[in-house]
Amino acid sequence: MIDRRGSVDRDDAIAVRRLDDGWELTVYVADVASGVARNSTADREALRRRESAYGGWRGTAKMLPRPVEERLTLAPGRPCAAMRVRVNVAADGTARPCEVDRATLRGAVAMDHQEVAAAITDPAHRLHSGLREAAALSEVLLARRRDQGALALYDLLSGWVTDEDGGLVRLAASERNVAYKVVQECMIAANTALAAWAAQRDLPLLFRNHCVAKVAPPRQVLLDDLDLALADGSPARLEALQQRTLMVMKAAEYAPFMGGHWGLNLPGYVHATSPLRRYADLVVQRVVFHHLDGTESPYTSDELALIAAALNDGARADREAQKNFFKRAAHALDRRAAATDADYSPLDSRAFHAVLKRGCKENIASASLADEAARRAAAQQLTALELQLLLLVAGQNWEGARTACLKAVTAAPETAVSVLAVHAQVNGLSPTEFTDGSDGQSPHTVFSSHATLTVDGHHVSGATRTASTKKAARHQAAVSLLARLAELPDPSQDLAAPAPQTKPKKGTATSTLQGLSPLMTLNEYAQVHVISGLTFDITGQGPSHMPTFTCQAQAHYEGEQLTGTGSAPSKAAAKTKAADLLLKAIDTRRQTHDAA
Repeated sequence: MIDRRGSVDRDDAIAVRRLDDGWELTVYVADVASGVARNSTADREALRRRESAYGGWRGTAKMLPRPVEERLTLAPGRPCAAMRVRVNVAADGTARPCEVDRATLRGAVAMDHQEVAAAITDPAHRLHSGLREAAALSEVLLARRRDQGALALYDLLSGWVTDEDGGLVRLAASERNVAYKVVQECMIAANTALAAWAAQRDLPLLFRNHCVAKVAPPRQVLLDDLDLALADGSPARLEALQQRTLMVMKAAEYAPFMGGHWGLNLPGYVHATSPLRRYADLVVQRVVFHHLDGTESPYTSDELALIAAALNDGARADREAQKNFFKRAAHALDRRAAATDADYSPLDSRAFHAVLKRGCKENIASASLADEAARRAAAQQLTALELQLLLLVAGQNWEGARTACLKAVTAAPETAVSVLAVHAQVNGLSPTEFTDGSDGQSPHTVFSSHATLTVDGHHVSGATRTASTKKAARHQAAVSLLARLAELPDPSQDLAAPAPQTKPKKGTATSTLQGLSPLMTLNEYAQVHVISGLTFDITGQGPSHMPTFTCQAQAHYEGEQLTGTGSAPSKAAAKTKAADLLLKAIDTRRQTHDAA
């Protein structure tokens, strides 16, 4: 029995015997089903807790009460009732059909991981031969699993291994020895064999099913990446691979049907070897014992489905609670760091981002943190997200850093577009809208643009800016809008002078444009350079069966921007109204200028 020193919930024991053509693996599992009655108080509480926790974010919380554990645990010095799973494994790792029965375990020996590792290397130890065979068997089982396409990696030196779902995890220092591999491989072999045994007998129980997301790469790609990460040995590469596997592999779940296990590359898998610690194993054991005893299963298919749903829901809730626990802990650490005057220059980009994010969101800024943010901004070392945090989230304690950020954006105006895009994304806003125009003939065309962002139902716009290219005009317009949102002085500028305009002779336009619609008149005005930068911006609101469209028409006349806004049930009508109002504004200005 390999477990932590002092454990009182030992629910499995391993015996390995060498055969002429392989090994005989016997796994004894504590008989918990006979000691915990279904629907008893202990059973209901066990279902609620789902599984035992040993430290970490949940603390220590056992699934079953301590007296029940002590009564049912496998223990040295006494005979123990058990479920026995016996599997013959060929020399190449192929497992033959298993035998499952009730048994009594006698003469059990309790060992921790360090004791097992020491016994394997000590020929004088009384269990040396059996443990050496167990270690040899574990190597063959692991190799067989890899040959069959399972995601399996063991680097006991660094502590990186794969769990049964193929996810990368790092072992505690106390478990970084061959004993961990022995336990894991023998338990996987027993659970795999028992799943096949149940399927052959058409025995409904709780299967452990696993799948991957649609974006997951082919299995061989992940296997190759595991090999490369192990060969490289880089902690950064292993951590990156760990994050990727977490993203592409879904959490395994319980179901009353065999859905296959992607990580192990198996048609079926169960959890059956830890009934003192996992409720699913207790349910499986009850079903197996009733079958062995020739009695009807204690669960209907609907009851198994309800138990599976409860276990899966509890696991999801635990994962969310764990994520929030570590998030709160990280926030507390970053909060303290943001409020402390320290030298932040040695921090890498990831560590600095965490402290900066917490400081900006909670408006906590030590003088040294604000200075470091300003230094990194001047050196163009801040990301668009970090610039967004400082310019549009941080409060008054960050004024020096915010000014430095806007100065950095002004020096690289294309950054403003990215910062606005990030701001819209993180706040669930519509993307920034650019209204563009042009004036003059090539090669003297002058492009204009102004940027608008809708925040809380209000349109926020920057100044209209000009440049010799459309892109440059947009960049300056974005800088202007960003300054407006940040409530800082606008550093944007026009990069091109207005295009030369030829004013028509007085009276010419009026006689030429009589009888034309407002839209056609405006287009004529634009063609003969009475106006420039003519644009129409249409927005809609209301239900689809009764919409309202609003059009804003804009144009430059004699260096002045004029506007006409109209609303109507159709886009065409709204545009016509806006054009008519703009035309009236232009004619009013023309009359004033002519009179002067």
